[in-house]
Amino acid sequence: MSDTTVTTEAPPSTPAAPPQMMNDEAARSPTGEILDQQSPPPKTAPPPTSQDSSTTPSSETPKPESEKPTDPKTPAVGAPETYAEFKAPEGYTLSAEIVAEATPIFKELGLSQDAAQKLIDFHSKQMLASAKAPQETYENLRKDWRAKATSDPEIVKATSGGMTGMDAVKLDIGRALTHVDPALATEFRQAMDLTGAGDHPAFVKTFWKLSQLVAEGRHVAGGSPSPHGQTPSGKVERPTPAAALYPNLAR
Repeated sequence: MSDTTVTTEAPPSTPAAPPQMMNDEAARSPTGEILDQQSPPPKTAPPPTSQDSSTTPSSETPKPESEKPTDPKTPAVGAPETYAEFKAPEGYTLSAEIVAEATPIFKELGLSQDAAQKLIDFHSKQMLASAKAPQETYENLRKDWRAKATSDPEIVKATSGGMTGMDAVKLDIGRALTHVDPALATEFRQAMDLTGAGDHPAFVKTFWKLSQLVAEGRHVAGGSPSPHGQTPSGKVERPTPAAALYPNLAR
């Protein structure tokens, strides 16, 4: 066998950079190491310009879904699409206009049927209390007026047609109203009942005194004989003709 010399080619080495390039600041790293001139420099993204605002990342943190504002026209969670008819307490009628205005608010707040009914009950309770308070005050005022008129000394001593007190006063006032047009008298009584003025002591006494001016004359019962020219009952002595003719004549 003949001797055969096998030669292997050494891998190509990276050619050394020229001395002038090795001394270049761009060929060395900040720490002084020689950079590989064969690999391309890393690409860096250009800085965003002030004109292109669409690619600028926002510094605001996106809000979670629970904090995002909801559309008032969209029913919130828990609110039905359509509320059933609300119930009103006995003696009270719900206003259709108020219910129509309150329904969108119930939906915006996400109130269920039961929760909305609780607000309706609270509203009805407050409205009833507001209506009863003035009525109770008015009734108590009229009751106080009637008590004062009935206990008035002049009214207590009044007599008419065999009646006494307030009944006699009412009889006289009723007789006076008979002299007025019947239709007008009816409207007058209705106005007094509606306003309560007919219970006031001053009105009762004033109208009672006016009724006595238009009332018919009453029978005047006779009493004891007149001391002027009449002999008291049971006395035998009779006056002389001159004394009977001139009772004031000095004797």
